[in-house]
Amino acid sequence: MRKRLVSALLVCSINLAHAQSPDTSLSGNFLPKVLEASAAHRDSLLEMIKGKPGLPFWVRALVREPHYVALASEEVVIAGERRQKFRACEAGFCEASWLVVIFTADGKHVVLKVSDAKLGVKFFGDPTPDELVALAN
Repeated sequence: MRKRLVSALLVCSINLAHAQSPDTSLSGNFLPKVLEASAAHRDSLLEMIKGKPGLPFWVRALVREPHYVALASEEVVIAGERRQKFRACEAGFCEASWLVVIFTADGKHVVLKVSDAKLGVKFFGDPTPDELVALAN
């Protein structure tokens, strides 16, 4: 009996520790799913682009109409901080209109680079020099 109780407690503590460990993977995620699942990511992105000129329609519609091609995220380190970097492009027009967006791990800070054949290259979110380098690569 005592052996079963100890085993049960051990299994419970392992399961509890695993359940409380957040998924810290910042690579291999897709922008539409992250924006759908994380209010912090969604809100920070929407707040940053709200009312800003120079954005193609598909970028303005990133959250409500995810009709774009999104690559899996990659983890980047900027000024010693882990970040999540996404690339996406307008479906059917990837050569003409694309973006790079970088979020902090918690999703509360975001910077964006949009490159569009008609509208040019624009940066949003007041990227720091280190963030500009990461957006360019």
